[in-house]
Amino acid sequence: MVIALALVLTLSAACSRETSPKEPAQHYQMAGVVTALDPKLQTATVQHGPIKGWMDAMTMEYPIRSKSDFAKLHEGDKITATVDVSGSDYSLSNIQVQSGSR
Repeated sequence: MVIALALVLTLSAACSRETSPKEPAQHYQMAGVVTALDPKLQTATVQHGPIKGWMDAMTMEYPIRSKSDFAKLHEGDKITATVDVSGSDYSLSNIQVQSGSR
């Protein structure tokens, strides 16, 4: 009986745990140069300057969720974009290729 009661209390506690709400997305503006594209993963490697409020200048691979945003990119393009960050998840959106960048 004691074992059954302990099991019920343990299961009760596990089921009643609240999950933390998903962090609200943060949005940061960035400017950089596309140095590589991976069509299979739909990612772009971008060499960018500092992203105020998020990270220092670096070269980093970014997922691009929009097929139309990804399709307009070429290596060597100078771009501006929004970095959408939610927890440890991030991606680029609102990508604008700067004229004369190739």
